[in-house]
Amino acid sequence: MPLARTPQTLHAFRLVWHLASSDGVPMRSLKVALIVGTALNLINQGDAVFGTHSINWLKLVLTFIMPYAVSTYGAVAVRWDVGVREKPASGISN
Repeated sequence: MPLARTPQTLHAFRLVWHLASSDGVPMRSLKVALIVGTALNLINQGDAVFGTHSINWLKLVLTFIMPYAVSTYGAVAVRWDVGVREKPASGISN
């Protein structure tokens, strides 16, 4: 079922995009992804990294994307909650 394109929905998407792409969120999420993704890849594909098996490139990429997405989601969720508490009359509810 597609989302309704109401002004309120479009405003919410713009706000989420703004929260996810400002105030250092992308750089912080990238740092988390590099640290966590590297550790997880060494755990999950250590044999391939050190040469005894072949590397599964899809797994390697996804192992970096997931920590980035989770870190970004966490930052957006916290900033959303703080914003909603500070401005309850903004018209956007969670």
